[in-house]
Amino acid sequence: MKKLLEILVLGLLLASCSDSETDLEKKTKMIETCADYQFKKRYDEKIFGMSLGTKLKNYGHYQSVFQRCEIYLKTNPITFKEKYLD
Repeated sequence: MKKLLEILVLGLLLASCSDSETDLEKKTKMIETCADYQFKKRYDEKIFGMSLGTKLKNYGHYQSVFQRCEIYLKTNPITFKEKYLD
């Protein structure tokens, strides 16, 4: 019984680790979608098609917009997901 419990706990731990990686990628994509929309609305610059790293490095205001979207996701997760989930 003890071994079965250990296997179950390890299985759940492995499953939660792999899900969090996918969840992080999903959250990053949602935040990027929000930031792209807000950045284009405010600064009217063409950034679509660029990698996230390029946008964050080359456009100073993009990072602050990205951070605001990240805060919005943390404070209003349901609203954010409904609005920006692909």
